[in-house]
Amino acid sequence: MSLVSNLREMESHREAYWLRYPATSPSKLRWRAVAVRHCFHVLPGETVLELGAGSGLWTEQLSLVLKGGNPITAAVFNDDLAASLEQRQLPNVRVVRVVEELTASFEPESFDYIIGTAILCHDQYAQNLQALRRLLKPGGQILFFEANHWNPQVFIKNAVPAIGRWAGHARCQAPMRKYKLMKAASHQGFTNIEVIPFDIVHPRIPRRLIQALQSFSYIAEHAPLVKELCGTLYIWAKKPGGPDARPPIDLAEHASLFNSTSVVVPCHNEEMNIPRLVNALIGMYGAYLHEIIIVNDNSRDRTAEVALEMARVDPRVKLVNREMPNGVGLALRDGYAAATGRYILSMDCDFLHILPEFRDLFDAVARGREGAIGSRFSYDSMLINYPFPKILANRAFHALANLVLPIRARDLSNNLKLFRADILKQLVIEQPHFAANAETGLKPVLAGYDIEEVPISWINRSVDMGSSTFKVAKVAPGYFAALVSILLHGRRAKKRVDALRHDEAKLR
Repeated sequence: MSLVSNLREMESHREAYWLRYPATSPSKLRWRAVAVRHCFHVLPGETVLELGAGSGLWTEQLSLVLKGGNPITAAVFNDDLAASLEQRQLPNVRVVRVVEELTASFEPESFDYIIGTAILCHDQYAQNLQALRRLLKPGGQILFFEANHWNPQVFIKNAVPAIGRWAGHARCQAPMRKYKLMKAASHQGFTNIEVIPFDIVHPRIPRRLIQALQSFSYIAEHAPLVKELCGTLYIWAKKPGGPDARPPIDLAEHASLFNSTSVVVPCHNEEMNIPRLVNALIGMYGAYLHEIIIVNDNSRDRTAEVALEMARVDPRVKLVNREMPNGVGLALRDGYAAATGRYILSMDCDFLHILPEFRDLFDAVARGREGAIGSRFSYDSMLINYPFPKILANRAFHALANLVLPIRARDLSNNLKLFRADILKQLVIEQPHFAANAETGLKPVLAGYDIEEVPISWINRSVDMGSSTFKVAKVAPGYFAALVSILLHGRRAKKRVDALRHDEAKLR
């Protein structure tokens, strides 16, 4: 069979699979669409090729998640499915019926991203990868979601072909083995290859249990050994070449927030990250920025000197120098005190990769929220190479906080927060180190401020970004102490905020 014949058969059987589970398919397809956005950090205008789009079940989710801001080319191999997709009339989606080889159907180096779900796991996937590489622009990326060979159910279907055919496998379908797949992708010239277990929620799960099980899946999908049983692998790889940095795209679209925001960045030995972070912030959100405050927390490298060099280029960059003792909480306190904007965006220096996702925080504030928190554990979040001990610690902390405090929160302890400035300026930060991040999340929520949790991704630091000083065993006592203090004094903060709001109402 030819490659296109394989893809036609895979698309048809995949379509039948998603239609077989109407209770769970929309949720699972949305998770994959969200993963596309978060893995790539897609910017408006970047081009996407969906391989084997079928009737558009996933295409529709992609269009919603990307907010119609990206041209999606939907490559379809079955005429009847193409007709169904065309009837959907999805915004910014072009349907292409592929009847000949892929490389003859599209111009070489046409796409920033190529994606697909349950379409690559066939006996010509090496040739498939070769064709995809030719269609990608230099620096372009692929992301595919395919059945995991070591999932027990998938293993049985592959081991006993009769069971596989009875369950709906295509004749050309082949198991996806992690290391064999990585070898094939590398042989075809891809780099930065990741093959990661994804989605442990079974498609027969009742719809009412999906959210509860998804909460559990954050742990299971990262647990040693257990994660190898996930039903799906996502295959993420990059074509070499392209620019060293993405060209800046202006994402500041809310005129009400122009010149409003002080960015506070605590930095300890971050000289290598500051220039890229500052330039990217200015390139994407320059109109929003009132100032960027680099809080040098007694660094031993050239953090202060680099910040001053950036300040000479753009006077909105400001340096706050701290001396001993060190501490994230102490640095945040000094940074918030120095801020003069109407809003404060609190962030870490290694958030460079997720800057495009900051749009969602600004959107929340523009809608009238008093603040927004970047949540790594919301239903639409994405964790990439997140250390398992940190997951356990985070989930245990928030389970305890939800139990003892009158809140329902998923992730308030991340230092990615966009708040009205007075909220953080009036906040009493007691913890000197990382546990201050829990205080800046829990205290405003407990005080009754209108705070929204916004889904974000979390990506481990790359080699060129240095190493984090966050150690679970070292910081855990501080988080517990912060929770005890908040439990004891939280009601007083709520009364103080209520009194302030009452006074404001009387003045109006």
